[in-house]
Amino acid sequence: MDATIAYYNTTESVDGQWYVLIDEDDYTIAHHNPEFRNRDPSLRVDATGRFIGDDPQGATESGRWIDYEALNPQSGEIRRRHTWIVRHAGLLFASGWYE
Repeated sequence: MDATIAYYNTTESVDGQWYVLIDEDDYTIAHHNPEFRNRDPSLRVDATGRFIGDDPQGATESGRWIDYEALNPQSGEIRRRHTWIVRHAGLLFASGWYE
């Protein structure tokens, strides 16, 4: 687990627009952008300021899609992001794509 978190906390884990994030206890513990790690979920807003803090928490073992506006690291533009989130063993694993 430590090696997985360490890897996904690096920019080397980003493949174009694709990256993984991992949440534990509602806090992001793995993300290539350090600004998103360990942030209070009540402060999670998308690039337009819309609150999205509760959206990931509804994910189950079957998974759930959420949509929000975010900075596309590949293009440098704010784009609609579609993220698939799966809950497993008390953790949330997510990745998605940009329009």
